Amino acid sequence: MAWPFTLFIVHAHPDDECSSTGGLLLRSAAEGHRTVLVTCTNGEWGEMKDPRLALRPRERPEDRRRLGEVRLGELRRAARILGVARLHPLGYHDSGMAGWESNGDPQAFANAPLGEPAGRIAALLREYRPEVLVTYNEKGGYGHPDHIMAHRSAMAALEEAERPAPGQAPWRVPKVYYTAVSRRRLLRAWRLMRLLRQKTPLDDPDFREDKYGTAEEEITTRVDVRPYLSRKWQALRTHRSQISGSLFWRFMRLTARWNFPEETFMRVRGEGGAELSVFEGL
Repeated sequence: MAWPFTLFIVHAHPDDECSSTGGLLLRSAAEGHRTVLVTCTNGEWGEMKDPRLALRPRERPEDRRRLGEVRLGELRRAARILGVARLHPLGYHDSGMAGWESNGDPQAFANAPLGEPAGRIAALLREYRPEVLVTYNEKGGYGHPDHIMAHRSAMAALEEAERPAPGQAPWRVPKVYYTAVSRRRLLRAWRLMRLLRQKTPLDDPDFREDKYGTAEEEITTRVDVRPYLSRKWQALRTHRSQISGSLFWRFMRLTARWNFPEETFMRVRGEGGAELSVFEGL
């Protein structure tokens, strides 16, 4: 099959593909582009909000492995809804949130030798030869160790892919983007939730605005995802272990058409000004 272009996205955990790039994946697939999704970890240190899948009180290691299996199943179902043409779970262990004891696990993704995941991603870049790559910024969006490692791995892979490997020709990705959730819109959502007496990051006494989201002037690309919102939320709902009963996601869904009608990105490789598509100029 001849694809117009290939979109290659690197995420850290199952469910990340829906929240910041679900609309982009759906729109790209609908426009006939090939979409490739790399998910670096199995998400073993995620939450377990679905009461049918509750962990045992002491959370033995096998319980966390089971959660990883559940989340991979959720990821595969979500990917089908999003029209992902090729899904590549790398299978690394979740590192947990910043500051958790799990950060010190030698098997955690954040502690992997950089060349290992970078090399695996570079091989996929040479194989698929994408025109566009999307991943997180150097802060991982909000400081999660696995998001930061996904960024480092993807950026190192971009350089490595430009060198030939046995059986693979080199490839330089023409356009590279960071996910860039609008800080203004995120703060507006949290302030509305506070009016409804819901807990938000604003309740943290050490809250800093610059830790979350991206300033409007740094956003280069705004992709209208309104026609795809219902399917985006359908895909997100497959991640039941993470969002079952979540008032936050229920609120975000109800207000998305008004507050988040677009998914936003920061272009870090490629020419041009403000744009409405990651494929502009190709």
